[in-house]
Parts: sequence; C-alpha cells; structure tokens
Amino acid sequence: MVNIFKKVDDSKQFETDPLLKSKEEKQPYWKKPWFTLFIVILVIAITTAVIVYIFYHKDNSSNTINFYESEANAVKFKATTSTRNPIYFEVKSAHPTSRVSSIATTNEDYFKQCAPVVTCNPDDKYRTFNGSCNNLQHPSWGAALTPFYRLMNAEFDDGNYTFRVQLDGKPLPSARQVGLKLFYIRDNRNFDHDNNELLVPWGQFLTHDISFYPDDIRNTSTPANLDHCFEKDKTKIPIECETAIFITADDPVYSQYNVSLFKFVRSMPSVNFSCPLTPRTILNRNTQYIDGSHVYGSDKEIADGLRTFENGKLKSRILKNEEYCPQNPDSEFKDGPLGKSNIQFAAGDKNVNQNLAIALFQNLFLRYHNHLADEIQTLNPSWSDERIYQETRRIVGAIIQVITYEHFLPIILGDEYMKEYGLTGQTIYDPSINSALSQEMTSGAFRAVHNIIPAKFNFISANYSIVDEVEPSRVLLKPDLLIGNFDNMLRGFLETPGRAVQPSYNNLITNVVFKIPNLDTYSGFDLMSYDIQRGRDNGLPPYNKMRYLCGLNKAYTFNDLSDLISLEDIETLKSLYSTVHDIDYLVGALLEKPRNGSMVGPSTACVIGDSFYRFKAGDRFFYDILGQPGSFTTAQIKVLKKITLSHVMCTSSNLSQIQKETFRFVDHKWMSSIKYNCKSYKLDLSPWKDFSS
Repeated sequence: MVNIFKKVDDSKQFETDPLLKSKEEKQPYWKKPWFTLFIVILVIAITTAVIVYIFYHKDNSSNTINFYESEANAVKFKATTSTRNPIYFEVKSAHPTSRVSSIATTNEDYFKQCAPVVTCNPDDKYRTFNGSCNNLQHPSWGAALTPFYRLMNAEFDDGNYTFRVQLDGKPLPSARQVGLKLFYIRDNRNFDHDNNELLVPWGQFLTHDISFYPDDIRNTSTPANLDHCFEKDKTKIPIECETAIFITADDPVYSQYNVSLFKFVRSMPSVNFSCPLTPRTILNRNTQYIDGSHVYGSDKEIADGLRTFENGKLKSRILKNEEYCPQNPDSEFKDGPLGKSNIQFAAGDKNVNQNLAIALFQNLFLRYHNHLADEIQTLNPSWSDERIYQETRRIVGAIIQVITYEHFLPIILGDEYMKEYGLTGQTIYDPSINSALSQEMTSGAFRAVHNIIPAKFNFISANYSIVDEVEPSRVLLKPDLLIGNFDNMLRGFLETPGRAVQPSYNNLITNVVFKIPNLDTYSGFDLMSYDIQRGRDNGLPPYNKMRYLCGLNKAYTFNDLSDLISLEDIETLKSLYSTVHDIDYLVGALLEKPRNGSMVGPSTACVIGDSFYRFKAGDRFFYDILGQPGSFTTAQIKVLKKITLSHVMCTSSNLSQIQKETFRFVDHKWMSSIKYNCKSYKLDLSPWKDFSS
C-alpha cells in the first residue's frame, strides 16, 4: 500500500521537473512583489474604512454607548418566570421551535405580590369568565386585572412614572407638533381597491376582546380650562399640565379656536387596584385571550347579568322588529358631551356605546349567540340552560378566532409574515408561553393600523344607494343611530372601499374626532396626538429600540433609517427629535415602508405577529388545539374552519347576499369578488349532537 502521507524530499530532482528554473521562481510567495503590493493596498483600505467610520459616527458615539448598554441590560432574561417570546425566529416555519429568549421584562412582581390565589380544576371543559386557570402552571396568566406584558423595559424619565425625555435632557416634542410636521399634509383620499372598510371595525372589535384600561374619553374630549398651566413661577407643576399636549400658536386648525393644549388623562396604574408596582404598571381589565369576553363579560357578575338563564340565551330587546342588546340604565355615556343618546346598550364590553361600529358588532354577535343557542337546544333538547349557554359561548369564541386568523390577519400582515411568525397551521399548546397582551402591542403596533380608518362611513340601502354619510365624530357615543340602520351600516362597510395604507391618519380624526356638535369655541381632538402621547404615558421604548428588538439593523444616525423610511421623512425627524434614539415607536412604525403583500412595516409586523402567536400557542382552549379537556373534536374543528364573518352576518341580519371573502371589496363593475346568496351559508352542527343523552 502506498503511503500518501509520506514526506516528499524536495531536494531531489524529478524527471517531470522543468529543466530550467529561475531563482525567482523558487522564492517564497511572501517575498514576491505582487504580495507586497497586495499588503499595501489592504492596509490603505482598512485605514480609510476606520477613518470614515469614526467621522461618520463621532456625533453619536457617546449616546450609542449608553443606548446599547441599557439594551444589553434589557436582554437579561429572568429565569424565574421563563416566559418565552417568539420575537425572533431562527427557523422560518409554521410552528417556530427555535426561538431566542425575549428581550423582556416580566410581571413577576405582580404574581408575587398582588395576584390572588387561584384554585383550578384541570378537567374543566369551559373557560372561566375572568381568564384564570387557562394556564394550569400559572393560573393568573392572561386573566383579567393582571398586567400587560412588556417586551422591553419600561421607559420613564425617573425610572418609574414621569414621561421619557430625549437623550440630551430636553422634553420630547409635542405630540401634536410631531403629527403636524410629519403626517398632517399627507392625508389623501386614495382608496384600497382590494379591501373594504370592514377591516377597521373588526380590528377595533377584536381589540376590545383582549384589552381595556380605563381612560375616560369624555375628559379628553371636553374643553378643559387649563389656563393655570401657563402661569409662571410655579413651585410644582400640576400633573394635568405635565401630561397635557401643547399646541403652538400657528396651529393650522386649533389656533382659530384659541385652543392652546389638549387635556390628556393617563391610564389608571396598578396602585389604583391596591397593587403598588413600580415602574408604573397598567392592569388590563379584560381577559387577555381571544375568547369573546367583550360579548360575555370578564367576570361572572357581568356575565350573569347578561343572561336570561333560559335555553342558554342572552338578554335582548326588540326595537323596530329587530333584536338588540338590552338597555344599560347605568351607562356612563348616556349624557355624554357629544349629545344625549337614550339608547345605551349593555354588553360584556363596558365601551359598547363608545362608537357605532363597536355597537354594531356587539349586537351582531348577540343575535348570533341566540341563534346558535336555539340550534343547539333543538339538536340536544335534554341539555340544560347552563350547558347550552357554555357550549354556545365556546363556539362563538372559536368563531372569533377563526375569523381573525384565517381572514383578518392575512390581510393586515400578509402571507409571508403569517408564516414567519407561526400564525398558520395546526396550533400546538405550549404552557410556557404567557399569552398576555404586550404593552408595545396595545399602545403602539396595533394603533398604527389607525392609518386605515376612513374619513366617512356610508349607510347603504338594500338597493345599494347611499342613504347617509357619517363622519367619525357622529358615530361616537351615539348608539341610537344604529336602530333602524343595522343592515344599512353593514352594507356600508361591505360596499365601501377602505382607506389606502399611508403614513398618516385622515384629517377628520386628527382634528375633529371628538368634536362637540354646534360648539364654535372648540374643534375636537387629535387622535394621532392622543396615540403618540399614550405610548409615552405607558412607557413604550423608542422606535430605535423596537427596531433592534425586531431584528432590524441598529440605527446610529438618522440616515441609518433610510432602509425603511424615506429621506424626506428622515429630514423632518431630524427637525423634531434630538437624536435617532428619541423617536417615538408609533411615529417610526407609521413611517416604515410596508412589505409587499402587507399593510404594515417590519417593526409593526414583529409586535403584532408576536402577540397573535402567543394568543394562540399560549391559550389552552384555542379552537384547534387537541388533547385538552376543552378541545373540540376533529369533526367540530372542520366545521369551525368553514365559518366566515359572512355566515355570521347572513345569520344575524336581513342581508340577502354577501361576498364570501367578507373583508374584500366587491367592484360591481369588474366583479372583483363574487357574491353569494345568504341562503347558501349553512352551518352543520351535527358534530355537536349528543348521542349519550
């Protein structure tokens, strides 16, 4: 056998060697001229790169060190709660299994100090009303009156309570000024020719299922006498002045009404619930699962108050030959500043009367619940009221999940983000995942979708003519407008193209969203200013930190944002903020260019995707999870997956036809989406037949 590793004696001459070899050819390569030239060029290139880098970043070096030192501290993961968060995915699959730990602060202090002791029955088939006992290892996770989850450390100037300031110590720019300079002049009336207006009310209806933190919109919409905020030589600045949104004298809208600031009411902190947590912690008063709690209530007392206790039905009343939610005599909005409304609905959501779209969907699902209860009672006549009610409630919660994940989210996020964040395919329950709603989601990412709120809502009759056009201010706190207009409003949402995605809110909600009728001295309120200020109120991290959290490149200068934000917008940002590290999260999120097929940019998709992954993977009762006491059968899941919002609308209204893809706009000229007769929408409840009785 030949030893191929045998050392060759280079001193011997072989017959195959050239007869003549120059001494130069025998020199080592590092002594050859070409190698010397290569080294010289390499040294020059490296030196030049270092000089350019230092010059380019010299103005931001000190800020960057502090910024990313704090970021590194945030990365430390508290093993005591081991709440996993799929913010990054190393494996792009329908069910990400390789995830890095979240850059997260957990709410372990609450669960140690304030959470009540909960005893759970692991064999319960149905959810509790307050969301407790969903996670048997952590019974309070996702329950009502527990804190919002945080993806990152809270950002307050004093570490606990006061609004964040800029890195140079200056206050953040007025939220109104930010909106004016960046977004006010950009409002255009372009339409979304693929989707209709229904995306907006469904998004808000869904939001009310998973979140509610008290803040009284009456206080923000009522003219407030805050002249004392301009008094000089104060020894202490009143809290209402610290949080007020200041308006410049040259404001194109509010200056003509002599409005110099908006009153802003902060979210109610945990201390109001006898839980003094720091930094400032906000408790979510709703369950933090997609479970229909806004229909049924987030505690047993509210839920019982909405029931008839007969045949599983909810209370209702008949007005103009149609079924509506019962009257709420104690509604806080009945004598609101936007006008008196004698109709005040009662539902699981305290804000059912806040705007007409929410009231529409609450009444829609009230009707649908009672329809399903009748069907189930007919199918299983021996079942008790309690069993019919609980099974119907279980089905309605599942249908809301199906509509959200199968039809709504694919439009908002797009197919690529849906796959990237594990929002497609069979759900596998993971008890280590906390499904609680993140503060960055409710105060930031989901508010970015306010950019598709339309300027007007149409009421459309059965012959498809517009019978009324209402501005946003007219649908607030006026639920009486729904009586007799239920079907017309449904058609209006279905038959009107949505607002095209753009980095702005429409001018009617930035200037007159809470306008009081017939009051010349006041011109409403700015929803964009409110949203920006709410992020500061709740201690959201700035945009640059959220970029980094979502796997985007760290921005060291404003120009580093050019990968997602236009150069024109970057110049405006420079005029508003001291450094790139000061930009509000919502502001950056609105300016990002959406990915093709998506309505949102990457830092918004990241937070939305993370939240909805946790809503499903961390929910033991999610509709397609198998092997749990509350799991549906495979036959039942098959039926649920076929249900669309179109089916719910056909069942619960007098519509005669509707498109199958409910959120898609039907261009009648081009028949962009086919309509179906409502009689063709059938629900097969045979898998719910109980043969044991």
